[in-house]
Amino acid sequence: MLKLTPQQVAQVAHLSDQTLRHWRQVLPPLSGLNGYTPCFAPGDALALLVVRHLVRVMGISVGTLATASTSLFSLCRNTSWPLLGDRRLLVDIERGEVSLLTREPDLDTPAILVPMRPFAEQLQAAWVSSFPALDQLPLHFPAAVVTRSRRMAGA
Repeated sequence: MLKLTPQQVAQVAHLSDQTLRHWRQVLPPLSGLNGYTPCFAPGDALALLVVRHLVRVMGISVGTLATASTSLFSLCRNTSWPLLGDRRLLVDIERGEVSLLTREPDLDTPAILVPMRPFAEQLQAAWVSSFPALDQLPLHFPAAVVTRSRRMAGA
């Protein structure tokens, strides 16, 4: 399975090294991912994109998301992110839960509905741009004389 280094996941999730370092201390799913070796799954990058949006755009503190982050990271790690791109997540901060919606939610408390397509597209774009474009190289074969075999000539 492909793993990303902290530097790579910070780049993909558009986070500074300091922010990632702080979030690793605050968010339980990231607490054991230490050092500079590849230890982040692509699903972690997707979950970090969601957390980043909730923190920066919606103004929710990362500490408030700590409990819900466990189910968010679990969903993102265990579901293929192209599949998640067609789904929506329901973030219930009060209960500390994140669930994958398969139908319209029946809500009795405030919750946040997160369409995953923008985050899956961001992840895919970052993924594609991280690999160098390789032009197809021409194959250089020496010239060779091809003779017709008798079987082919008579067929």
